Amino acid sequence: MNYSIEDFTNYIGSKTWKKAKTFEHFAPHEYILSFPCEKTKAEGKCTNNCDICKAERKAFEDAVVFIRQNGERAKFQNRIYTMLCLGNYQYWTMGDPLETTWVLNKALINDPRCKVKTYWLDRV
Repeated sequence: MNYSIEDFTNYIGSKTWKKAKTFEHFAPHEYILSFPCEKTKAEGKCTNNCDICKAERKAFEDAVVFIRQNGERAKFQNRIYTMLCLGNYQYWTMGDPLETTWVLNKALINDPRCKVKTYWLDRV
């Protein structure tokens, strides 16, 4: 199966994004996490290996790979990230290997509240 922009759009649209407290005063953004399913996690029974978790993790990883394959490199503070711009938002991870990537971030493109400039490295 080829993962498309429509698949990515459906995935990010299906998630409930949390407002990040980290950097909220100079780089506001939101995030989602790839963790065990809420129902069994709350009961303390999920080993992160149930069918729900496997499907959720696969969907998360597909979205991360899509960003990494289709995004652009950008320098933000002193780090380089691969960011995908779509609509009014940019999406990125922290750049860890796929198997240890648990956070997917999003922020408004050119958010006037952001005090740090993003330098796009792949743009001319």
